[in-house]
Amino acid sequence: MITKTKLRYSSKELSERINAHIQRLAEATDIARMSEEMQAFLNMTARFHAYSYQNVWLIHISKPEATIVAGYKKWKSMGRYVRNGEKGIPILAPILVKPEDDDGDVDGKLVGFIVIYVFDVSQTDGESLPEPPDWKSPEKNYELGRKLVKFAKSKGIQVHIKDLEGEIQGASIGGAIYLSPRAGTKTIIHEIAHELLHKGENIVRNKTIIELEAESVAYVVGKYFGLKDLASPNYVALHGATAEMIMAHLERIRNTAAQIIKAIETENDS
Repeated sequence: MITKTKLRYSSKELSERINAHIQRLAEATDIARMSEEMQAFLNMTARFHAYSYQNVWLIHISKPEATIVAGYKKWKSMGRYVRNGEKGIPILAPILVKPEDDDGDVDGKLVGFIVIYVFDVSQTDGESLPEPPDWKSPEKNYELGRKLVKFAKSKGIQVHIKDLEGEIQGASIGGAIYLSPRAGTKTIIHEIAHELLHKGENIVRNKTIIELEAESVAYVVGKYFGLKDLASPNYVALHGATAEMIMAHLERIRNTAAQIIKAIETENDS
């Protein structure tokens, strides 16, 4: 016999509860952004060079486990020193030539590239760097996880469990989700949100907005179903989002969260 569970709340009540969760996340995100721990970490990362896609790929090829890389002099300025015998990671640096009459305001003309070498933090010793604030939510709710997988499949999204590189907990590639065995239940909600919000015709280019929306949906749905210790404020803050940005995307977050919640609560069981 098939039974259908009724929603715990009316559509209006559900919307109000979701709005309240989003508001709390927004407030907690700004608090997280201003914490001493977060400020120390963000100030540290701001001092590192932002590498091009090509150089990120070169780093990945040479040392896929690399996390934070910099040149020898940069590490020295940070109070750390490259250990003797460590092999550098080759990347490309632009060669820029400025006109002879340059007054300092003109960018140099790109005439080529040279190979330079950077080193991962694991290849250095010295002063400790600030650790990133905890952004993971490891709690597993197996029944909720089962229902989320079923929901994903109903949307044509396959879910795969496999070891992922480094600290990656999950990945969404359009029609498929990959989850680390270490990932908590919140991660599958996050990746489902990516699939619903950011794939196919729903392309969003801004990385901050992409992660803000997916993590906000994960927070709301996780809170609704009682997941504990959700570190979403840190996750969102680490991606550069603010309370104002979260509230600007309230409707997309609310609608996606409501879609998942309703599907889970009204799931047909035999």
